[in-house]
Amino acid sequence: MSIKHRVQSLALAGALTLTLSVPALAAGYSDLPSSHWAYSSMMEAAELGVIQGVSDGKLAPSDTMSWGQFLTMLTRTFAPQSYASASASGLAWDQAGYAAAEQAGLLRQEDGLPVTMSSLGSAISRQDAAVLLYNALPEEAWDVWYTWGETQEPSALSDWYQMDAVHQQAVAGLAELGIINGKSDGSFGCTDSIQRCDGTVLVMRVLEVVDSCLQYTPKDITVRIVNAQTGQSILPDQQMSTQVGTYLSSLSYELESDGLKYYNYSWSDNLVSEVSSACSTYTLYYQPMTQAEREEADFWEKVEQGLASYEDYAKQDFWLKFQGENERKYELLFGDAAKRRFANQEEAKAAMTTVTIPVWKLSGGVKVSSTLSLTVHAAIAEDVKAIFTEIYNDPEQFPIHDIGGYSWRGDSATGEHNCGTAIDINANENYQIRDGQVLAGSLWQPGSNPYSISPESSVVRIFAEHGWSWGGDAWADGSDAATGYHDYMHFSYMGG
Repeated sequence: MSIKHRVQSLALAGALTLTLSVPALAAGYSDLPSSHWAYSSMMEAAELGVIQGVSDGKLAPSDTMSWGQFLTMLTRTFAPQSYASASASGLAWDQAGYAAAEQAGLLRQEDGLPVTMSSLGSAISRQDAAVLLYNALPEEAWDVWYTWGETQEPSALSDWYQMDAVHQQAVAGLAELGIINGKSDGSFGCTDSIQRCDGTVLVMRVLEVVDSCLQYTPKDITVRIVNAQTGQSILPDQQMSTQVGTYLSSLSYELESDGLKYYNYSWSDNLVSEVSSACSTYTLYYQPMTQAEREEADFWEKVEQGLASYEDYAKQDFWLKFQGENERKYELLFGDAAKRRFANQEEAKAAMTTVTIPVWKLSGGVKVSSTLSLTVHAAIAEDVKAIFTEIYNDPEQFPIHDIGGYSWRGDSATGEHNCGTAIDINANENYQIRDGQVLAGSLWQPGSNPYSISPESSVVRIFAEHGWSWGGDAWADGSDAATGYHDYMHFSYMGG
């Protein structure tokens, strides 16, 4: 049996029997921000069990990758049975990776790679990592895998002739598949070390090719169904028969259970999109429905039972708790589902009322209980009081030193302050900004300034639960102040 066919057989066996487990909750890592270039690959690798954290909730993406780390990651992914057997024999984790790589044919004596059991702590070079990755690919990879765009001609690399034939073959093969490229200085950097993020991305690219070769291979998996907010299981683990390449989201449709009645499959929390040959245990994350979503689900159940009519859908009160504008909100605010704003200041003032709300303030760096008053539309006054009571009672105890509500800004103004359905909180510390230019307020420093509203704050969450939108991300892709329009102080009932 050729080395390529041997590795392919091992990968197929892994697709059928691998028992690597994944975390029960999609966890973040303190040293891997979402802006990191390798964030998606490293988070997916962690979910699949390809890579593990080092300590204290860290993945150490910038640490130099050792031979032991790379061999362990490689064999856990492409030769899991060999790695499990080596680990069970009592070998240390890195020695198990070495032994498994030899057994699986990933680490071959004839390649002459400079590693022994006693040198596993030394750094692995780019060219040596390339040989190991090349050995993990099945022969048909170059027939099955299609690379979009142009691939780099490896012989044009400035250090191409510094590599021997074994390394040249590996680099050329990986480059042809678009897995590996040269560096910005025109070299391959053949003797350079790699970081943990580099090694992880390369392994994940090879895994993508291997999974493509193994697509539709039958695979039995264990599926965990987890509350994305709490990390707690919603249902007992499910045993399912599927195939490599199956979208995990499609598996959610097979999970018909009353236990999931009030949950939605969470696309953003599920970092792994497809069943892989490298994992047999998957976690499907679900977000609990909001109260409005629960009421909507109950309505459709009544329609199916003949207890409600489809024609009544737009009249239901759950629309009042959905973000954005809708006819039910218009009817509540203006008495007319077709009306969007007040015609003049006199009409608006007649609809307003002043409410007093509980707040936390800072006094000498200490949070103290206080109250503030603001004017809002009378139809949502009780909702506003409920929102700020929840913010006040939340463990975060977010401090508020100034607040604004109704403000007539002219007959031609279209904003919601004219309607008494917009609220500004801590205006100076939550600026309004467009494409980097500050329009109002002075700063926005969530995490360092206690008055700045973070995207993860209880304030944003509680307003959203009541159907209000936050200006921090309502009109842009995310809350990053560098691009787009953001009004971090602003919350609006109709999304404007």
